[in-house]
Amino acid sequence: MKLPNHLFFKLLLAFWITSSLVLGLVIGLPHMQKQSDREPLDPRLAQVLNRTAERMTMTPPNEWKHLSHRLRHYQDERGREFRMNFYLVDKDGRPTHRADRRMPREVRHFLLELDSYDEPMRFRFPNEVVFGPKPVQLNGETHYLIGKIRAPHQRPWLFYLMAHPLAFLLVAVAFSGLVFGLLAWHLGKPLRHLKDTAGALAKGDLDARVEGDTLGRRDELGQLASSFNRMADSVSTMVKGQQRLLSGISHELRTPLTRLQLALALARKKGEDTAELQRIGREADQLDAMIRELLALSRLNMQITERKHRLDLVQALGDVIEDARFEAEQMEKQLTVNMPDQLPFRGIENLLQRAVENLLRNALRYARGHVSLEIARLPGEVLIRISDDGPGVPETELETIFKPFYRVAEARDRDSGGWGLGLAITQGAVEAHQGRVQANNRAPHGLTMTITLPLA
Repeated sequence: MKLPNHLFFKLLLAFWITSSLVLGLVIGLPHMQKQSDREPLDPRLAQVLNRTAERMTMTPPNEWKHLSHRLRHYQDERGREFRMNFYLVDKDGRPTHRADRRMPREVRHFLLELDSYDEPMRFRFPNEVVFGPKPVQLNGETHYLIGKIRAPHQRPWLFYLMAHPLAFLLVAVAFSGLVFGLLAWHLGKPLRHLKDTAGALAKGDLDARVEGDTLGRRDELGQLASSFNRMADSVSTMVKGQQRLLSGISHELRTPLTRLQLALALARKKGEDTAELQRIGREADQLDAMIRELLALSRLNMQITERKHRLDLVQALGDVIEDARFEAEQMEKQLTVNMPDQLPFRGIENLLQRAVENLLRNALRYARGHVSLEIARLPGEVLIRISDDGPGVPETELETIFKPFYRVAEARDRDSGGWGLGLAITQGAVEAHQGRVQANNRAPHGLTMTITLPLA
């Protein structure tokens, strides 16, 4: 039976493993250390205790101190010499008046660890080994002989943690960080993939989908990836259907419009050029211009099929700027241009031209007498700023002027305000380059359009 592969169980398992191991170390290490340090008394040390006890019984009390000095050296089976000391205690573990009353800390700890004075053992310390006890009858009283030998030994590193709480804390933090770091990576990788895919979809890439390992997961993140792909499919179908409808309607409108323009041309050839026909001609021309804008917007939104390529941005915008200069002269307005001699960029030339051309024409249309164009290269991006000295835009409408068919309240007349498609096309072209366009009013009057394009 398989456990459900849910995030809940993964989080619970990670927390349970970490907390259980840390608690297990805290509770179990002292017991493990005690079991490791306690050992049965080996025969050689037992023989040393027996021999020492016999000598003490045969030596007068006033010579015990000299006897102790003679017994300080001990050789193990490998011939290594160790310094050895002996201590006498009574049945309550107190040093006798005959022995050295300054017992080391290791000997006192050994006495606390003894289960019974009748069961001799050996207890290891980092640099000492204490062994015993051995009952000794002296002057009709029972004493217990304990030996201490200097014999350093290497403890397991886990026991080192018990003597150093800070090191234990660092190990616990490192282990928990490793477990939860792996969990964070396990959960963060698919989330980053989902975020990147959602960002690509938001920027207009309707074909962006979650793929690979993220989609193959069996937990909630895999289910989220599948749901996201289904949502993206639905959004893509609806958007593309709407764009195809807009494109189809625009194309269909061209046919009767072309017939109407042909009929007007034939009527004018016959000399029938009345005021009504002139009005029909103007409306037909405006309708033709609007359909061209609709088709341009539709092609932009459908999908940009042209691949970005390297170009010189200054050279690509050269014809647009020259046309704007000519229009400015005809309108008796001034256009000043400030840009470098060349600016390498990676993009789609016709989209960049259309974006700047729409902004320049809007600026010339509303400017009182002066329009400025500035192109500059900044760290990591290109800045295109177009400013005019016209009436500006109400602050509440600066965000909405880029919506299709939106026109500022003061410019509803078609002769001055257009159909509200130019800025929408500009925004679409800029976003196709992962850039942004922003409108800001100037002081004391005028409007500034700023295009920011990232450098590849």
